[in-house]
Amino acid sequence: MSKFMTTFKLTFFSKLKAKSFLITTLIIIAGLFIAFNLDKIIDLFDSDDEALTLEVEADESFLSAFEPTLQSYDDTIEIVEENGAAVLEVVNTDPLEAEIRMDEDISASQEESIRLALNETNRAYVVQTLGLSQEEIAQMYAEVPVEFLVAAGDDSGDFEAADADDMNVLNMVIFYFSVILMFIIILNYASQIATEIANEKSSRVIEMIVSSIRPTQHLMAKVFAMISVSVLQVLLITAGGLVAFYFSDTSALLDQFGLETNEQTMKIVVYCIIYVILGLVLYLSVAAMLGSFISRMEDLQQGLMPVTLLSMIGYFIALGGMSFADHIAVTITSFFPFFTPFVMPLRLLVNDTGHAPMLIGIAIMVATIIITLALAGFVYKRSVLSTESGIMKNIKRIRK
Repeated sequence: MSKFMTTFKLTFFSKLKAKSFLITTLIIIAGLFIAFNLDKIIDLFDSDDEALTLEVEADESFLSAFEPTLQSYDDTIEIVEENGAAVLEVVNTDPLEAEIRMDEDISASQEESIRLALNETNRAYVVQTLGLSQEEIAQMYAEVPVEFLVAAGDDSGDFEAADADDMNVLNMVIFYFSVILMFIIILNYASQIATEIANEKSSRVIEMIVSSIRPTQHLMAKVFAMISVSVLQVLLITAGGLVAFYFSDTSALLDQFGLETNEQTMKIVVYCIIYVILGLVLYLSVAAMLGSFISRMEDLQQGLMPVTLLSMIGYFIALGGMSFADHIAVTITSFFPFFTPFVMPLRLLVNDTGHAPMLIGIAIMVATIIITLALAGFVYKRSVLSTESGIMKNIKRIRK
């Protein structure tokens, strides 16, 4: 155990001190702080909030209808009686025409607010000229009730209410972030662990190593050290995101971008973290096994091709299946171990998904990880001193 811990600590702290680990972690955490404070950053560089004094040259009836309408669109515009920075003159009332004279250019949003307020006031003028009653005006602006029905699934010929769109934008953002983060870290650490194993074998350093520690013990120490570093990075990024979330004006940010939580939000956060960690463990275990087949650095990219392809397929299934998370194809692929960490959390975007599929997916991944680690240890033990130049030759040698 002492030799295992020595190898574990050496690998763990060497990766922990690496510039790539520190820079990547800091960049992602900084990106999270920027994302959670995006509204403040936009306000910092946006001049739309500068107060504008607007002088209106029109009769009282127009002013009484226009002023509250304008305030509802933009409360940074103040109507004054004289000496305004801009002057709005009503040139004609039938039809309504106006011009604005300014000392300096005003922002595009303020121009749009004034234009919308004029259009709304013009509609009010038109309604008055038509002599409509309050009931007729209310009827004109009332929403049309409509009910969407779909055929019932029991072949009875009846129709039932269609399901509402269950997709929650905030949950989609959380899922997107977890999938992209997992994909990036898998590609990064899978390459690192396979490179380390192949580099030791190609430089013949392994002959000195296996004289003091068993090959399987050495491999497992490296694998668990790399897994620990990747999991630690995920936890640091998650903690940084929670801190950024806590210190940001969350309600204002969510309102500005139309994001809101629902009963699935906490569930999807927890399961996304679990599946990201399990996905890293699984793919790094596979990368370690594939690295065991490699005796030359020239074969490294070829050896890692299965990890790259499987992770890319899972990644694209997850992102491409956003619009049909309840489809049977998504359900089937979510139980394939190498796609499970990417696809299973996708099913949580549908509100009727319970805990049972998530727990089954976790059990499948844990069993696959155990089998993969056992296979990696077997392959490494049989090929650790191999000098064969090709991957296929190493595979044939192990099968003997």
